[in-house]
Amino acid sequence: MRVAKRTTGRRRGERGASLVEFVLIMPVLLIIVFGGITAALAYEHKADVSHAVRDGARYGATVPLGQCDTTANCGSRNWAELVQYVTAQRSDGALTTSQICVALVTGSSGTVYVRQGGTYTTGTNSTFPTVGCFNDGNVDSGNRVHVSAVRGGDKINLVFSTITTTTSSNGTARYEQ
Repeated sequence: MRVAKRTTGRRRGERGASLVEFVLIMPVLLIIVFGGITAALAYEHKADVSHAVRDGARYGATVPLGQCDTTANCGSRNWAELVQYVTAQRSDGALTTSQICVALVTGSSGTVYVRQGGTYTTGTNSTFPTVGCFNDGNVDSGNRVHVSAVRGGDKINLVFSTITTTTSSNGTARYEQ
C-alpha cells in the first residue's frame, strides 16, 4: 500500500505570488481608505458651513435694526458684523469672519437696505463681488437677510494626488422685525 504525499497547497513556482498580489492591490486600497477619510472630512466641513449660514441668516432675521446703530450695544459691531460674527461662531471653527458675507436686502432686485445710522452689509470683495452677497432671484419685495460663505483649502488625499475643494453656501431668511 502506497501512502500519498501531502502537499502544502503551493506548487513549486508559486512562492511569493501572494506578495506580488498584495503589492498590486495596496495602492488601490490606500486610495480608497485615504480618499474616503479625507472626503468625509470635506463633507463634514460642507455640513458645518451650510448649518452656520442657515443659522446666521435666521439669527440676522431676528436682530432689531436699531439695536446695533450704536455699536456699543452689540459688542462694538454693527448689525452686519454681528450677524457675521454669530455665523462664524456657529460654524464650529469651519469659518472665519473674512469668509462670510452678510447683507440685509430689500426689493425684488436685492438692493442693500439703507437706513441712516446703521450698516447693513459687510460689503463686496473679491470673494463676494455681488452687492448683497448673492442674487437669490427672489421676487419677494420685502426685507430679507442674505448670508453667504466660502471656505477653501479642503483637500481630498488620494495618496498619489490631491484634489483641492472649495465649499460655499448661501442662506436667505425673511426679515421678521
